[in-house]
Amino acid sequence: MKLAQLNTLGAGEATAHYGFANKDNSAMRQEAYERFKLLGLPKNKHEIFGSTGVKKIYEVEYHRDENVSEYVIPKSDNHRIVFVEGWFNQAQSSLPHGVSVEIESHPRLLHESKNPFYFLSYALNDAFYSVRIKEETQLQKPLEIVYVNNKETAHTHMHVSLHVGANAKVDVYERLLVGSGSLFNHTLALHVSEGAQISHVHEQKAHEKAHIISNYHYVQGKDSKASIYSLEAGAALCVSVWDIFLRGDKAQMDFVALQLPKNEQHLSTIVALHHDAPNTHSSQLIKQVINDSAKGVVDAKVVVSKHGVGTKSNQLCNSLILSDKAQVQAFVKPQLEIFIDELEASHGATVGSLNEEQLYYLMSRGIAYERARELLIDAFTHQAYERFPEYAKGGMGAT
Repeated sequence: MKLAQLNTLGAGEATAHYGFANKDNSAMRQEAYERFKLLGLPKNKHEIFGSTGVKKIYEVEYHRDENVSEYVIPKSDNHRIVFVEGWFNQAQSSLPHGVSVEIESHPRLLHESKNPFYFLSYALNDAFYSVRIKEETQLQKPLEIVYVNNKETAHTHMHVSLHVGANAKVDVYERLLVGSGSLFNHTLALHVSEGAQISHVHEQKAHEKAHIISNYHYVQGKDSKASIYSLEAGAALCVSVWDIFLRGDKAQMDFVALQLPKNEQHLSTIVALHHDAPNTHSSQLIKQVINDSAKGVVDAKVVVSKHGVGTKSNQLCNSLILSDKAQVQAFVKPQLEIFIDELEASHGATVGSLNEEQLYYLMSRGIAYERARELLIDAFTHQAYERFPEYAKGGMGAT
């Protein structure tokens, strides 16, 4: 089945062709699918996906095998929740006290979304999963959420809700293990309750021929604190869409991203951060290092509504171009939409190449050319890298 064929199918036909007979085909699923058809697959001028290159996967033939693979993940000392090809794998999971995974009937459908891939994840998933972290829970080790989609040219659509209870504290380490030619389209909807704290690492180091669409919907309550650390280094095409809503007084969000496209990869980071309550704070730091014929897209927006009095927000996007072919492929678009006067906000973006004078200086001190380049690239990414949690840094050097 090709994505391009979906606009011609009804909800029941899509469920039959793209999924399994055990899907409930409920009114909510049908509504989500009709919403997808209304929006259609994104075209070049789509406000979210216009520059992401997602059209290149519309004619790819994906398949679905009812037999779930027996892929075994290397053991870890961390807590762990494992999903294999859309299904919760209890045998490989290790849940701490205060954390549960359940199938829920139908989470709230985000009718206001303009993201057609979100509606596909809602309509075509095998089961809606809900991860709940009980209020006051304080996890001492990271909670890994691992998605496995290991079959070649397979497709998986997932919808997971993560609820962090009041005054809970958790480190979430999200890892995507996606195979060659596979399509993995998933939604993670997070609710961070009053006084809760979450550190969320998103690590995407999938197979170089994988196709990934990640849809995130964050809602934060009063006095909550969230930190997101995104590493994009794998896949042939990956689009990560982050919709973040600060809806409680004094909610805080820090967003840090490292995007490292090379060869002919097309990696996109799309952020819309909404200040919808008084005295909320946010910061965004996004670093790109673009090599070979790759393309890196950053579309980062801050929206301050009329309810966002006392907002403090800063945003910085830096891109480093390492080849002539990549130079025309960078797309950086920081934006501010402000509907009040009582706030502090700043944004900026830079696009450049390695400093030839600095390179010459290092080489004049006896440092080989390739090593000198590595040192300058490390210096460029250091500001973002140093903010990642220590538990996530061990695997970052392998990118």
